[in-house]
Amino acid sequence: MDDRSSHSAGAKIVAFPAIAKSDRVEAQSSHIDAMQEVLVAIDTAIKEAEWSPDHQDQLAICDEQAFRRRFGFAVNRLQREQIIALKHEADLTDKEIKILRSSGSLVFQNGKLSVMAPTLIAVWGYIQIVMLLLMMVLSILAAVSAHEMSWTSVAGIVMLNVILLFGMNVSNDVFIWPQRIRKRAQERQRHDRR
Repeated sequence: MDDRSSHSAGAKIVAFPAIAKSDRVEAQSSHIDAMQEVLVAIDTAIKEAEWSPDHQDQLAICDEQAFRRRFGFAVNRLQREQIIALKHEADLTDKEIKILRSSGSLVFQNGKLSVMAPTLIAVWGYIQIVMLLLMMVLSILAAVSAHEMSWTSVAGIVMLNVILLFGMNVSNDVFIWPQRIRKRAQERQRHDRR
């Protein structure tokens, strides 16, 4: 015999009262409104928090010391505003702003900020990297072709290659990366004008 039959153990099925469809829609609507209020409050709190990007940008514009801690150099208020505006318009990182500054690519002329990173300078950077890479390859070939190698000569070749790698990184940061940043900033500005 089936234990689930309606005759066993006096089981009763109780129906829940039906809620009108309009009541359900109204309850959902008030719930959505409450959630939207919470999301607006969270968004406001994040924007006003000290660690928020908006607050950090305002602090950097208003406070020269905060700007110096963030970017590593000091400029006047008008220039700080232009740098932060460029950062947002071109979607740059703080590191990219520092690279532009250290490479001399951030130029203020007639009260206006521009990024000057000529293609010829980037070509010079590529030439330097190729030359340094050639020196690395030649030092490794010299080490491999040597008949006897002492640990001091191996250490010397390793140190030389580390220095050459560092030189490649500096060439990239000073000559090549600023030109890429300039191109990206120009593309963003052209795209935004359309």
